[in-house]
Amino acid sequence: MNSLTYLTRRCPRKCEYCDIRNTSIKKELSPKEWAEAFDILKKLGVQFNLILGNESWILQDDLLFIMNQNEIPFAMYTTCPPNLFLSYHKKFFEGPIDNLSCAIDYSMDFLNLNFNPADDMQAKTLDGWSGLIYTRGKYPKIDCQGNITMSKLNLMNIPEIVKELSSHGIFVGINYIHWNKDGNYDFFPEKKYLERFVFSEKDIPIIKDVIEQVKSIEGSLLQNVEILDFDIRETINMNWHCKGDPYGGPTIDADGSLRLCGYRKGKYVSKMTIWDLPKFYAAWKTMMKADAKNCPGCSWSYPRMYAYWRDNDPTFGRKVFVSHAGKHIDENKWSERKIK
Repeated sequence: MNSLTYLTRRCPRKCEYCDIRNTSIKKELSPKEWAEAFDILKKLGVQFNLILGNESWILQDDLLFIMNQNEIPFAMYTTCPPNLFLSYHKKFFEGPIDNLSCAIDYSMDFLNLNFNPADDMQAKTLDGWSGLIYTRGKYPKIDCQGNITMSKLNLMNIPEIVKELSSHGIFVGINYIHWNKDGNYDFFPEKKYLERFVFSEKDIPIIKDVIEQVKSIEGSLLQNVEILDFDIRETINMNWHCKGDPYGGPTIDADGSLRLCGYRKGKYVSKMTIWDLPKFYAAWKTMMKADAKNCPGCSWSYPRMYAYWRDNDPTFGRKVFVSHAGKHIDENKWSERKIK
């Protein structure tokens, strides 16, 4: 069972394809409340937790307190803002945090030739590269991942990004660009604002060719290679469905309320909080399925990976999430995590 948490809705960036429109967030949980929430997740049987922020590191010393209490293996996403990274990497990486996951949407070669500081995707990617490469050199035991959002803007650069990340011993995740399909995805703008990003069906042959290039990369540390062969038409049109089981466990918003998933709040499940979950676990599952019936779908790699391993090999799947294991990755390259 996996889960997802939004430790904070605050973020020092404003990215073109990120549109946080939800205004129903109440007061964010205190560090003590987050520690109690992680304890509830552990008692429910959660074995891996994806931690998002929007910018998790903005909690600074409070993040140290929270993660010192957490006993669940995790991945922690950050946009790696230089001021936060420079101030906290020593405290975090010599302390309880043993993962650095950043957005990497262009290769270093591309940025060296084309860098535009006014382009927020490029600027965020450069920060991510700086943080990941520094961490690999200074803290070689820290589990690192570069997360690629595949779009029309960077499609042809994808194989090079995978090669560069893998050559540095950095694991790779690939996700597709998403948009607000029905007005209820509270992190994305509508499709009309993302035309230069979003794929159309005429792009399918090129996407398939790029995927074949990626699959042929020797020594690749791509985490989700198993789902690359999924129906491309279904993927680019956001038509895959989790059917109310995105990753087995709950999604917790920054105020402690529950969500259908990281992308959608949900009408029913959002009336519950993490504090309700131990007593009303069966009701939560019912509400998840009810909300999922109103979801037009997505192509998010995290729930698709969970569904693949749940249905094929859940024991190995836990190793995939916790230690970046892979059938195609030598076992001596898997991560050694600080699992309590």
